[in-house]
Amino acid sequence: MADLVCHVCIWFLVAALTAASETPRTELGLVPLVGGDTDIGVGFGFLGSLARVDPAVRPYRWRIESAGFFSFKKPDGGSLTAPYQDAFVMATIPGLMGGRARLELRPSFTRETNLRYYGLGNASVAPDEEVPARDFYERVHPTMAARGRFELGGGLAVLAGTMYVYNAVDFRPESTLAMDLASTDQNVRDLLLVDRRFGVHLVEAGLAFDRRDDEIAPARGQFHTVKVRLSPGGFDAQPYEYVQTTAVTRFYLPIVPGRLVLATRQVADALFGSPPFFELGRFGDDSSAIGGANGVRGVPADRYLGKVKVFGNLELRLLAARFSMWGSPYTLGVAGFIDGGRVWSKPEFDGTGLGLKWGTGGGVRLQKGSTFVIRADVAWSPDARPIGGYFLGGHLF
Repeated sequence: MADLVCHVCIWFLVAALTAASETPRTELGLVPLVGGDTDIGVGFGFLGSLARVDPAVRPYRWRIESAGFFSFKKPDGGSLTAPYQDAFVMATIPGLMGGRARLELRPSFTRETNLRYYGLGNASVAPDEEVPARDFYERVHPTMAARGRFELGGGLAVLAGTMYVYNAVDFRPESTLAMDLASTDQNVRDLLLVDRRFGVHLVEAGLAFDRRDDEIAPARGQFHTVKVRLSPGGFDAQPYEYVQTTAVTRFYLPIVPGRLVLATRQVADALFGSPPFFELGRFGDDSSAIGGANGVRGVPADRYLGKVKVFGNLELRLLAARFSMWGSPYTLGVAGFIDGGRVWSKPEFDGTGLGLKWGTGGGVRLQKGSTFVIRADVAWSPDARPIGGYFLGGHLF
Protein backbone atom coordinates (compact mmCIF):
# COMPACT_ATOMS: atom_id res chain seq x y z
CA MET A 1 0.00 0.00 0.00
CA ALA A 2 1.38 3.43 -0.85
CA ASP A 3 2.63 5.76 1.86
CA LEU A 4 -0.10 7.58 3.79
CA VAL A 5 0.21 10.19 6.54
CA CYS A 6 -2.66 9.50 8.95
CA HIS A 7 -3.83 12.11 11.45
CA VAL A 8 -6.79 9.98 12.54
CA CYS A 9 -7.02 6.16 12.45
CA ILE A 10 -10.02 4.40 13.93
CA TRP A 11 -9.76 0.63 13.91
CA PHE A 12 -10.80 -2.66 15.45
CA LEU A 13 -10.26 -6.35 14.73
CA VAL A 14 -12.79 -8.89 13.57
CA ALA A 15 -12.66 -12.20 15.43
CA ALA A 16 -11.17 -15.30 13.84
CA LEU A 17 -13.44 -17.76 12.13
CA THR A 18 -12.24 -20.41 14.56
CA ALA A 19 -10.37 -20.22 17.85
CA ALA A 20 -6.61 -20.72 17.81
CA SER A 21 -5.45 -24.28 18.39
CA GLU A 22 -2.93 -26.84 17.16
CA THR A 23 -5.44 -28.15 14.63
CA PRO A 24 -5.95 -26.65 11.16
CA ARG A 25 -7.90 -23.41 11.36
CA THR A 26 -8.81 -20.29 9.42
CA GLU A 27 -7.59 -16.91 10.71
CA LEU A 28 -9.33 -13.70 9.68
CA GLY A 29 -8.12 -10.19 10.51
CA LEU A 30 -9.83 -7.00 9.37
CA VAL A 31 -9.02 -3.38 10.24
CA PRO A 32 -11.28 -0.54 9.02
CA LEU A 33 -9.50 2.82 8.62
CA VAL A 34 -10.53 6.45 8.74
CA GLY A 35 -7.80 9.02 8.16
CA GLY A 36 -6.18 11.54 5.88
CA ASP A 37 -4.11 14.71 5.74
CA THR A 38 -4.15 18.19 4.21
CA ASP A 39 -2.84 16.89 0.87
CA ILE A 40 -5.32 14.11 0.21
CA GLY A 41 -8.31 15.11 2.35
CA VAL A 42 -10.33 12.58 4.33
CA GLY A 43 -10.45 8.92 3.38
CA PHE A 44 -11.68 5.46 4.25
CA GLY A 45 -10.07 2.08 3.85
CA PHE A 46 -9.20 -1.30 5.31
CA LEU A 47 -6.42 -3.78 6.03
CA GLY A 48 -7.30 -7.46 5.91
CA SER A 49 -5.91 -10.96 5.93
CA LEU A 50 -7.46 -14.41 5.55
CA ALA A 51 -5.20 -17.41 6.11
CA ARG A 52 -5.49 -21.16 6.47
CA VAL A 53 -3.13 -22.26 9.24
CA ASP A 54 -2.03 -25.88 9.39
CA PRO A 55 0.73 -27.22 11.68
CA ALA A 56 1.84 -29.46 8.80
CA VAL A 57 2.71 -26.46 6.57
CA ARG A 58 4.83 -23.51 7.75
CA PRO A 59 3.95 -20.67 8.09
CA TYR A 60 0.45 -21.39 6.69
CA ARG A 61 -1.26 -23.39 3.97
CA TRP A 62 -2.40 -20.26 2.09
CA ARG A 63 -2.94 -16.58 2.81
CA ILE A 64 -4.87 -13.78 1.10
CA GLU A 65 -3.88 -10.27 2.15
CA SER A 66 -5.65 -7.13 0.99
CA ALA A 67 -5.65 -3.39 1.68
CA GLY A 68 -7.32 -0.33 0.27
CA PHE A 69 -7.61 3.38 0.94
CA PHE A 70 -9.68 6.00 -0.91
CA SER A 71 -9.70 9.72 -0.10
CA PHE A 72 -11.85 12.72 -0.98
CA LYS A 73 -11.13 16.43 -0.83
CA LYS A 74 -13.01 19.63 -1.64
CA PRO A 75 -10.63 22.56 -2.23
CA ASP A 76 -11.76 26.06 -1.34
CA GLY A 77 -14.16 27.14 -4.04
CA GLY A 78 -13.69 23.89 -5.96
CA SER A 79 -15.58 20.67 -6.53
CA LEU A 80 -15.13 17.34 -4.76
CA THR A 81 -12.05 15.38 -5.94
CA ALA A 82 -10.55 11.96 -5.20
CA PRO A 83 -6.82 12.62 -4.92
CA TYR A 84 -5.72 9.23 -3.58
CA GLN A 85 -6.85 5.69 -4.40
CA ASP A 86 -4.91 2.55 -3.56
CA ALA A 87 -5.87 -1.12 -3.37
CA PHE A 88 -4.21 -4.51 -3.71
CA VAL A 89 -4.83 -8.20 -3.18
CA MET A 90 -1.98 -10.65 -2.62
CA ALA A 91 -2.42 -14.42 -2.60
CA THR A 92 0.44 -16.50 -1.18
CA ILE A 93 0.59 -20.28 -1.51
CA PRO A 94 3.57 -21.96 0.19
CA GLY A 95 4.14 -25.68 0.46
CA LEU A 96 4.19 -26.36 -3.29
CA MET A 97 6.43 -28.98 -4.92
CA GLY A 98 6.79 -31.04 -1.76
CA GLY A 99 7.04 -27.97 0.46
CA ARG A 100 10.01 -26.44 -1.37
CA ALA A 101 8.23 -23.79 -3.46
CA ARG A 102 5.81 -20.93 -2.99
CA LEU A 103 3.83 -18.70 -5.35
CA GLU A 104 2.68 -15.09 -4.89
CA LEU A 105 0.15 -13.28 -7.09
CA ARG A 106 -0.47 -9.55 -6.52
CA PRO A 107 -2.74 -7.31 -8.61
CA SER A 108 -2.90 -3.68 -7.47
CA PHE A 109 -4.12 -0.23 -8.47
CA THR A 110 -2.78 3.12 -7.27
CA ARG A 111 -3.66 6.70 -8.20
CA GLU A 112 -1.79 9.55 -6.48
CA THR A 113 -2.17 13.22 -7.32
CA ASN A 114 0.14 14.62 -4.61
CA LEU A 115 3.53 13.07 -5.41
CA ARG A 116 6.28 15.59 -4.71
CA TYR A 117 9.04 16.73 -7.05
CA TYR A 118 11.45 19.35 -5.69
CA GLY A 119 14.38 18.52 -7.97
CA LEU A 120 17.08 15.90 -8.35
CA GLY A 121 19.74 14.70 -5.96
CA ASN A 122 20.54 14.44 -2.28
CA ALA A 123 20.89 18.22 -1.91
CA SER A 124 17.53 19.21 -3.44
CA VAL A 125 15.80 21.94 -1.42
CA ALA A 126 12.14 21.86 -0.46
CA PRO A 127 10.23 25.16 -0.63
CA ASP A 128 9.11 26.78 2.62
CA GLU A 129 5.49 26.36 1.57
CA GLU A 130 4.11 23.73 -0.80
CA VAL A 131 2.17 24.85 -3.85
CA PRO A 132 0.43 21.83 -5.43
CA ALA A 133 0.55 23.13 -9.01
CA ARG A 134 4.29 23.70 -8.66
CA ASP A 135 5.41 20.87 -6.37
CA PHE A 136 3.09 17.92 -7.13
CA TYR A 137 2.61 15.54 -10.02
CA GLU A 138 0.13 12.71 -10.61
CA ARG A 139 0.80 9.05 -11.33
CA VAL A 140 -1.68 6.24 -11.98
CA HIS A 141 -0.19 2.74 -12.09
CA PRO A 142 -2.17 -0.51 -12.16
CA THR A 143 0.18 -3.44 -11.67
CA MET A 144 0.16 -7.22 -11.95
CA ALA A 145 2.97 -9.21 -10.35
CA ALA A 146 3.73 -12.92 -10.03
CA ARG A 147 6.64 -14.28 -8.00
CA GLY A 148 7.99 -17.68 -7.09
CA ARG A 149 10.48 -18.98 -4.54
CA PHE A 150 12.18 -22.37 -4.53
CA GLU A 151 14.01 -23.65 -1.46
CA LEU A 152 17.43 -25.18 -2.08
CA GLY A 153 18.02 -26.20 1.53
CA GLY A 154 19.93 -24.74 4.45
CA GLY A 155 17.87 -21.55 4.29
CA LEU A 156 18.95 -20.75 0.71
CA ALA A 157 16.27 -20.12 -1.95
CA VAL A 158 16.05 -19.02 -5.58
CA LEU A 159 13.72 -16.13 -6.42
CA ALA A 160 12.05 -15.43 -9.77
CA GLY A 161 9.20 -13.26 -10.94
CA THR A 162 7.62 -11.00 -13.51
CA MET A 163 5.65 -7.76 -13.29
CA TYR A 164 3.82 -5.44 -15.66
CA VAL A 165 3.10 -1.83 -14.69
CA TYR A 166 1.08 0.61 -16.78
CA ASN A 167 1.92 4.23 -15.97
CA ALA A 168 0.02 7.46 -16.62
CA VAL A 169 1.91 10.58 -15.47
CA ASP A 170 0.51 14.14 -15.45
CA PHE A 171 1.85 17.48 -14.20
CA ARG A 172 1.13 21.17 -14.66
CA PRO A 173 3.06 23.36 -17.14
CA GLU A 174 4.15 25.62 -14.27
CA SER A 175 5.48 22.72 -12.13
CA THR A 176 9.10 22.28 -11.12
CA LEU A 177 9.04 18.99 -13.02
CA ALA A 178 8.02 20.75 -16.25
CA MET A 179 10.69 23.43 -15.71
CA ASP A 180 13.42 20.82 -15.22
CA LEU A 181 12.26 18.93 -18.31
CA ALA A 182 12.91 22.10 -20.30
CA SER A 183 16.39 22.50 -18.80
CA THR A 184 19.42 22.90 -21.07
CA ASP A 185 21.60 21.13 -18.46
CA GLN A 186 22.69 17.79 -19.91
CA ASN A 187 23.04 16.34 -16.39
CA VAL A 188 19.33 16.99 -15.77
CA ARG A 189 18.30 15.53 -19.11
CA ASP A 190 20.39 12.40 -18.43
CA LEU A 191 18.43 11.65 -15.26
CA LEU A 192 14.98 13.11 -15.82
CA LEU A 193 13.24 10.72 -18.24
CA VAL A 194 9.50 11.40 -18.37
CA ASP A 195 6.80 9.93 -20.61
CA ARG A 196 3.09 10.57 -20.11
CA ARG A 197 1.75 7.10 -20.94
CA PHE A 198 3.83 3.93 -21.05
CA GLY A 199 4.24 0.41 -19.75
CA VAL A 200 7.12 -1.30 -17.96
CA HIS A 201 7.59 -5.06 -18.09
CA LEU A 202 10.03 -6.32 -15.48
CA VAL A 203 11.56 -9.75 -15.05
CA GLU A 204 13.49 -10.51 -11.89
CA ALA A 205 15.73 -13.16 -10.38
CA GLY A 206 17.63 -13.44 -7.13
CA LEU A 207 18.74 -15.38 -4.10
CA ALA A 208 17.45 -15.40 -0.52
CA PHE A 209 18.97 -16.69 2.70
CA ASP A 210 16.31 -17.09 5.38
CA ARG A 211 17.05 -18.37 8.88
CA ARG A 212 14.30 -16.52 10.77
CA ASP A 213 12.43 -18.32 13.52
CA ASP A 214 9.15 -16.87 12.22
CA GLU A 215 8.17 -15.24 8.92
CA ILE A 216 5.43 -12.95 10.25
CA ALA A 217 6.99 -11.69 13.53
CA PRO A 218 10.63 -12.84 13.72
CA ALA A 219 12.41 -12.76 17.10
CA ARG A 220 15.76 -14.24 16.11
CA GLY A 221 17.75 -15.13 13.00
CA GLN A 222 18.53 -13.40 9.73
CA PHE A 223 17.01 -12.88 6.29
CA HIS A 224 18.95 -11.56 3.29
CA THR A 225 18.04 -11.09 -0.37
CA VAL A 226 19.85 -10.08 -3.53
CA LYS A 227 17.66 -9.35 -6.54
CA VAL A 228 18.17 -8.15 -10.12
CA ARG A 229 15.26 -6.72 -12.12
CA LEU A 230 15.42 -6.09 -15.86
CA SER A 231 13.20 -3.89 -18.01
CA PRO A 232 14.02 -4.90 -21.60
CA GLY A 233 12.06 -1.97 -23.12
CA GLY A 234 12.97 -1.26 -26.71
CA PHE A 235 9.66 -0.16 -28.27
CA ASP A 236 7.23 2.74 -28.05
CA ALA A 237 4.77 1.25 -25.56
CA GLN A 238 7.63 0.17 -23.25
CA PRO A 239 10.44 2.69 -23.88
CA TYR A 240 12.57 2.27 -20.75
CA GLU A 241 15.57 -0.07 -20.77
CA TYR A 242 17.22 -0.43 -17.38
CA VAL A 243 18.48 -2.80 -14.70
CA GLN A 244 17.81 -2.50 -10.98
CA THR A 245 19.86 -4.33 -8.35
CA THR A 246 18.72 -4.48 -4.74
CA ALA A 247 20.52 -6.05 -1.77
CA VAL A 248 18.81 -6.25 1.62
CA THR A 249 20.16 -7.67 4.89
CA ARG A 250 18.03 -8.19 7.99
CA PHE A 251 19.11 -9.36 11.45
CA TYR A 252 16.99 -10.17 14.53
CA LEU A 253 18.72 -10.38 17.89
CA PRO A 254 16.81 -11.35 21.07
CA ILE A 255 17.98 -9.03 23.86
CA VAL A 256 15.53 -10.49 26.39
CA PRO A 257 14.25 -13.81 24.98
CA GLY A 258 10.51 -13.74 24.40
CA ARG A 259 10.27 -10.07 25.37
CA LEU A 260 12.75 -7.67 23.66
CA VAL A 261 14.20 -7.90 20.12
CA LEU A 262 16.73 -5.70 18.31
CA ALA A 263 15.97 -5.75 14.56
CA THR A 264 18.06 -4.14 11.82
CA ARG A 265 17.74 -3.77 8.06
CA GLN A 266 20.26 -2.44 5.55
CA VAL A 267 19.30 -1.68 1.93
CA ALA A 268 21.39 -0.82 -1.13
CA ASP A 269 19.63 -0.16 -4.44
CA ALA A 270 21.17 0.90 -7.76
CA LEU A 271 19.72 1.66 -11.20
CA PHE A 272 21.62 1.27 -14.46
CA GLY A 273 20.48 2.41 -17.87
CA SER A 274 17.45 4.64 -18.48
CA PRO A 275 14.74 4.24 -15.79
CA PRO A 276 11.61 6.45 -15.57
CA PHE A 277 12.22 9.39 -13.24
CA PHE A 278 9.98 8.21 -10.38
CA GLU A 279 12.13 5.09 -9.93
CA LEU A 280 14.93 7.40 -8.76
CA GLY A 281 13.13 7.72 -5.42
CA ARG A 282 12.16 4.08 -5.01
CA PHE A 283 13.59 0.64 -4.25
CA GLY A 284 12.35 -2.90 -4.52
CA ASP A 285 8.64 -3.20 -5.18
CA ASP A 286 7.63 0.43 -5.80
CA SER A 287 8.38 1.55 -2.22
CA SER A 288 9.82 4.95 -1.35
CA ALA A 289 13.45 4.72 -0.18
CA ILE A 290 14.50 7.96 1.53
CA GLY A 291 11.07 8.70 2.93
CA GLY A 292 7.67 7.15 3.42
CA ALA A 293 6.30 4.26 5.43
CA ASN A 294 8.70 1.58 4.14
CA GLY A 295 11.99 3.49 3.94
CA VAL A 296 13.35 6.34 6.07
CA ARG A 297 10.26 7.19 8.11
CA GLY A 298 9.52 10.82 8.89
CA VAL A 299 10.89 12.05 5.55
CA PRO A 300 8.13 12.68 2.97
CA ALA A 301 7.81 9.86 0.43
CA ASP A 302 10.00 10.09 -2.71
CA ARG A 303 11.61 13.24 -1.31
CA TYR A 304 15.15 12.57 -2.65
CA LEU A 305 15.88 11.21 -6.14
CA GLY A 306 19.00 9.42 -7.33
CA LYS A 307 20.13 6.29 -9.13
CA VAL A 308 21.81 4.91 -6.00
CA LYS A 309 20.04 4.66 -2.63
CA VAL A 310 21.53 3.35 0.62
CA PHE A 311 19.66 3.37 3.92
CA GLY A 312 19.14 1.43 7.12
CA ASN A 313 16.56 0.90 9.86
CA LEU A 314 17.11 0.03 13.52
CA GLU A 315 14.14 -1.06 15.65
CA LEU A 316 13.88 -2.09 19.28
CA ARG A 317 10.71 -4.19 19.62
CA LEU A 318 9.15 -4.88 23.01
CA LEU A 319 6.44 -7.46 23.59
CA ALA A 320 4.19 -5.65 26.06
CA ALA A 321 1.26 -8.04 26.59
CA ARG A 322 -0.51 -11.17 25.41
CA PHE A 323 -4.27 -11.55 25.71
CA SER A 324 -7.30 -13.25 24.19
CA MET A 325 -10.42 -11.65 22.74
CA TRP A 326 -13.39 -13.40 21.16
CA GLY A 327 -11.48 -16.68 21.37
CA SER A 328 -8.45 -15.42 19.43
CA PRO A 329 -4.91 -14.79 20.77
CA TYR A 330 -3.38 -11.30 20.46
CA THR A 331 0.10 -9.93 21.06
CA LEU A 332 0.59 -6.23 21.78
CA GLY A 333 4.00 -4.68 21.25
CA VAL A 334 5.69 -1.30 21.08
CA ALA A 335 8.75 -0.25 19.09
CA GLY A 336 11.25 2.58 18.97
CA PHE A 337 13.25 3.20 15.81
CA ILE A 338 15.79 5.32 13.99
CA ASP A 339 16.21 5.29 10.18
CA GLY A 340 18.80 6.97 7.98
CA GLY A 341 20.25 7.04 4.48
CA ARG A 342 20.94 9.08 1.37
CA VAL A 343 20.88 9.01 -2.45
CA TRP A 344 23.48 9.66 -5.14
CA SER A 345 22.60 11.14 -8.53
CA LYS A 346 25.21 13.54 -9.99
CA PRO A 347 27.87 15.33 -7.87
CA GLU A 348 26.43 18.74 -8.72
CA PHE A 349 23.01 17.68 -7.32
CA ASP A 350 24.21 15.83 -4.21
CA GLY A 351 26.11 18.48 -2.26
CA THR A 352 29.14 17.84 -0.07
CA GLY A 353 29.61 16.06 3.22
CA LEU A 354 27.73 13.11 4.65
CA GLY A 355 24.30 14.34 3.54
CA LEU A 356 22.49 11.89 5.83
CA LYS A 357 18.67 12.03 5.83
CA TRP A 358 17.14 10.54 8.95
CA GLY A 359 14.03 10.06 11.03
CA THR A 360 13.19 8.69 14.46
CA GLY A 361 10.05 7.74 16.32
CA GLY A 362 8.02 4.93 17.78
CA GLY A 363 4.89 2.92 17.31
CA VAL A 364 2.53 0.13 18.28
CA ARG A 365 2.40 -3.42 16.90
CA LEU A 366 -0.65 -5.67 17.26
CA GLN A 367 -0.53 -9.28 16.11
CA LYS A 368 -3.64 -11.42 15.80
CA GLY A 369 -3.09 -15.16 15.74
CA SER A 370 0.02 -16.19 13.82
CA THR A 371 -0.54 -14.52 10.43
CA PHE A 372 -1.76 -10.92 10.82
CA VAL A 373 0.20 -7.91 12.14
CA ILE A 374 -0.68 -4.23 12.00
CA ARG A 375 1.71 -1.40 12.80
CA ALA A 376 1.11 2.26 13.62
CA ASP A 377 4.19 4.51 13.62
CA VAL A 378 4.83 8.19 14.24
CA ALA A 379 8.15 9.64 13.07
CA TRP A 380 9.96 12.97 13.20
CA SER A 381 12.69 14.10 10.83
CA PRO A 382 14.36 17.42 9.96
CA ASP A 383 12.46 16.98 6.66
CA ALA A 384 9.09 16.20 8.31
CA ARG A 385 6.08 18.54 7.93
CA PRO A 386 5.61 18.38 10.94
CA ILE A 387 5.61 14.60 11.57
CA GLY A 388 4.91 11.45 9.60
CA GLY A 389 2.25 8.97 10.65
CA TYR A 390 1.87 5.50 9.13
CA PHE A 391 -0.70 2.75 9.57
CA LEU A 392 -0.05 -0.45 7.60
CA GLY A 393 -0.14 -4.21 7.70
CA GLY A 394 2.94 -6.21 8.70
CA HIS A 395 6.27 -5.35 10.28
CA LEU A 396 8.50 -3.01 8.29
CA PHE A 397 10.94 -5.92 7.93
